[in-house]
Amino acid sequence: MHIGIITCEILRREIKEIIERTGVNKVFFVLHETSNPAINALGRRVNKRFWSELAADEIKIKEKTIEQIEKEIREYDIRDSVIIKVMELRMHDSPDKLLAEVKEGIKKMSAIVNFVLLGYGLCGSTASEMERVIKEADVPVAIPRDKGGEILNNCIEIALGRERVQELLREEIGTFFMTPAGASIIKEPQVILESTIGIIAGRMNRSAAVDTPRIIKLMRNHYRRVVKICYSEADEKEREYSKTVENFAKEFELEIKSVRGSSKIMLEALEKGKQFKT
Repeated sequence: MHIGIITCEILRREIKEIIERTGVNKVFFVLHETSNPAINALGRRVNKRFWSELAADEIKIKEKTIEQIEKEIREYDIRDSVIIKVMELRMHDSPDKLLAEVKEGIKKMSAIVNFVLLGYGLCGSTASEMERVIKEADVPVAIPRDKGGEILNNCIEIALGRERVQELLREEIGTFFMTPAGASIIKEPQVILESTIGIIAGRMNRSAAVDTPRIIKLMRNHYRRVVKICYSEADEKEREYSKTVENFAKEFELEIKSVRGSSKIMLEALEKGKQFKT
């Protein structure tokens, strides 16, 4: 089986567990089909950050364009693979662009894969827009959903579940969430804040993501704590992650609360995808 994955780079941990669950050892990372050296360099840098999480001798990783991947699969009669298109962390700042990229990614992968798994929630798009992209795709598409079948809003709900996020917000409405991957990519408090406000603002108020004075005022007036999401004891003890969270909390005078995240929801989406008939 050939599985296509289109994902935000913040879901590195979840995608690692998905690859482990499939048992596939051939992993392709998609390169941009462009001769622009700046775009290529950025794409390679994002891919490299992502596959550093996959470090395992038994996994064979290659970077190729979709056309090159299709050619290699055909020439070598490869029966099983995972093909991953990684998109930059802050694509949610422009939901319409994100949706267009997802749609194009699905279209290009459809000639190769049995189904596509999306490492995204709505991320600023409406449910009807995302459902339309899924419905119109040439191959089955799986996406993280809640127990009622509704698409989850963002990576935090994917890590914790919608019910747990709502529980934490009822406990303290002024809660900010941070993940290990997000903290490792963007370590500076202001950049983390702008990115997350972008997720919240989405299409409703795109300028909120770049209105720095307003963001800082909002943070100091309305946020009381930061939730540090840990998938394991190693995350809890990881020095760089702890330092980033502590710096962020100190900058905005927040309390720190650690909670356990998991890849359960993404793994459920994987199993749903594997059930599709193609």
